[in-house]
Amino acid sequence: MDINLRALGIGGISIKEKSLFTRALATMISSGLPIIKSFEILAKQTDNEQFRAVINNIIARLEEGEALSSALSKHKDIFDNVYVSTIKAGESTGKLEQILNQLAIQQEKDYKLSSSIKAAVAYPFFVVIMMVIAGILLLAIVVPKISLVFEQNNTTLPWTTRSLIATGNFLASYWYAIIIIAILAIVWLRYYLKSDAGKNFFSRLVLSLPLLKGFYVGVYMTRFTRTLSMLVASGVPIMTSVSLVADVIDNNVYEKVLRGVALELERGVPISSPLSRTATFPPMVSQMIVVGEQTGKLDEILMVLSGFYEEETEKRVKSLSALLEPILLIIVGLGVGIIVFSIIVPLYQITGYVG
Repeated sequence: MDINLRALGIGGISIKEKSLFTRALATMISSGLPIIKSFEILAKQTDNEQFRAVINNIIARLEEGEALSSALSKHKDIFDNVYVSTIKAGESTGKLEQILNQLAIQQEKDYKLSSSIKAAVAYPFFVVIMMVIAGILLLAIVVPKISLVFEQNNTTLPWTTRSLIATGNFLASYWYAIIIIAILAIVWLRYYLKSDAGKNFFSRLVLSLPLLKGFYVGVYMTRFTRTLSMLVASGVPIMTSVSLVADVIDNNVYEKVLRGVALELERGVPISSPLSRTATFPPMVSQMIVVGEQTGKLDEILMVLSGFYEEETEKRVKSLSALLEPILLIIVGLGVGIIVFSIIVPLYQITGYVG
């Protein structure tokens, strides 16, 4: 019986957990432990009950004589086509230990990059959330109470204050409707971004925004070069490798280009040729790949490119984080300034009249 994590209500396992799993498996296989025994140890060590069930299912298949790649392929929500194909190449070449080590290294780098991105955006995201919550509470609770003071004194209010009071009264009166609309909007957005139209829109959007384009190009180039390097080094045919990378690139624009590249590879065209004709891939990528093709060291050249783009992406993450902080401070300052101006000026007028 196949066990699908999505059917169990979760989307799979984390990058960290998958990375630790692959590293532990690679270490045990390299140490000479039988593959079934290695999986039994992994099943006992994991704290994730769903993942333990998957590992036990794989053990059962291995005991029935099924190949590891075949057993893993039954759980595509965890082990994607690249993972399975790389394992299959390792089985066919007798280099499973080396292949597992390569997979472990790749996933460790993926986890490192993912962690650095999350760490960089965590603070700005927290600031934005706190700013929104504070603004809503201020408008919905404080402003309506202050507006009573203005009404009692028949104060002539500027348009900024009137707008602020109207917004506050609206939030105070219809807060439940706003919460429902916000929840529905989030649900719709999640659904839309998973649809083909949403994926196409997001894929084009991140490659067109000046502030984000360089960062996302770095992320996708790191993923492309690192994954293709590992597949080629594992002995997977170049055409198959490109198709597999297209499956996991996670951007419809790049996926479409790579599908076209795979079709040209079928006709015997070298990979550098179609890549050099598209503006989607930086010129350096196709130029370096030409060197790899001419020297017969394509996997090594791709790994060099991967290291370059990984380093560039990490630099951009830090730069983006450093840029976002002052921008957010300016936005917060403007918001506070508008609220203070809209409330303090009329209050000052009232106290002036009273005096």
